[in-house]
Amino acid sequence: MDENLDVLLKDNKEYFDNIEVDFVRTFNSQSGKKVLKYLILLSLGRYLPPNATNEELHYLEGERFLVSFILNMIKKGKN
Repeated sequence: MDENLDVLLKDNKEYFDNIEVDFVRTFNSQSGKKVLKYLILLSLGRYLPPNATNEELHYLEGERFLVSFILNMIKKGKN
């Protein structure tokens, strides 16, 4: 785990135990699935034109990272 994240979470470690299961619960409802699909379409399903600026590319990659993180947490929570 990232050292910076460890510092942020160290006092809350027990609070966040099994957080992956909470991701599954959150996004397993009908509304959660709808929101997740929307986030996927907005980030993973969107492409920028060749003339996009660095800022636009970085912003989209940040969105993609966050949605990918959510998907990975759901996957871990299902195991």
